[in-house]
Amino acid sequence: RIQILFEDTMDNLLPKIHGIEHRCRSLCALEGETERIMFLVGTQSMKDDNVVHLFEMDEENGDVNDTAYPHPTGEIWHVASSPHHRQLISTCHSHVEGEVSLVTGATVWRLEGGPVVGDHGTPFLEEVGQLDAHTDQVKMTAWGPEGYENSLCSLGDSSLVHWGLDSAAVRQHGMCDLPKRSLASAIRWNPHSNGHLVGVCSDQHVRLYDLRTMKSTTVIENAHNQTVRDLDFNPNRQYYVVTCGDDCNTNFWDTRKPSEALLSFKNHSHWVWNVRYNYRDQLVLSGGSDSKVILLHTPSVASEPLHLEDEEERETENVEDEKDQLKEGVLEEYDKHEDSVYAVAWSTADPWLFASLSNDGRLVFNKVSKEIKFSIIL
Repeated sequence: RIQILFEDTMDNLLPKIHGIEHRCRSLCALEGETERIMFLVGTQSMKDDNVVHLFEMDEENGDVNDTAYPHPTGEIWHVASSPHHRQLISTCHSHVEGEVSLVTGATVWRLEGGPVVGDHGTPFLEEVGQLDAHTDQVKMTAWGPEGYENSLCSLGDSSLVHWGLDSAAVRQHGMCDLPKRSLASAIRWNPHSNGHLVGVCSDQHVRLYDLRTMKSTTVIENAHNQTVRDLDFNPNRQYYVVTCGDDCNTNFWDTRKPSEALLSFKNHSHWVWNVRYNYRDQLVLSGGSDSKVILLHTPSVASEPLHLEDEEERETENVEDEKDQLKEGVLEEYDKHEDSVYAVAWSTADPWLFASLSNDGRLVFNKVSKEIKFSIIL
């Protein structure tokens, strides 16, 4: 248990820092848990046993509890959780056999024991199935939205596979090769269009694939001048997507007009690894190799654009609208990391709380300030 001191309440939460013993680069919220604040972190150690950490933040007494699930298949390069089944997670992993052979793969696990099931028994990962259809390294997995509750996709260097889960196993539903000589870097499931579409980053481009045909339907060519590292779909506004990349940019797109970005920000000084929408979709988090986490405010491309009151009415009433003070662009820069920030994630239980993870194993819990929160919701 890690004692954390709060100032008054969770609304006044200041950055909370926890050091993990090993290097890490994978972080996600336990998305199927909407009442308790929980995050998953995967470790990367070539010498010691690796684990999936489950961190739970207690809102009442300020503790953060750490439950470790031993991960038997080596270093964890990516971790993801099902938004519909809180015990189901997936990891992309690697280990060395015989001191010469690197073995890579991806596996679906069920969290057993520990706080997810009421602290009954020793925590362990029960294997549900291996995502073994790829002939190349599996980079990332993505779980399906509503309509695809028992599905996930896995992304290899040059292949995309759609999987289904039943009570007994993981079964392949479809597969396609990515464009030749391309190298994939990220995947994200589109929550719109009845859940039929996933977005894939490869090289400098972003492609949308229809899982019914396993073919590309839309291409954002040259979305970035260098490698695209991540993408996320606006949870509230169809067709809108955000991307980030090695050119230090965070770009916003309408997939119906992919020839030009709607907005572009260059707020990081090095590669941008991760980008995530808040459910209040004018708020966007990004993390980069410059050790920074940045909170962007983008009302012009949000589902509820900032409403500016009539100037004459404001002068008459002499009322200052707090929302007008939140300009488009950077709202906050968080500098509690000293190494590359590989992942950021919003809590699924508290929409204003988020976590960030850097390569040196530093996990930081943070929260949108009261001033920003009230300016948005009032």
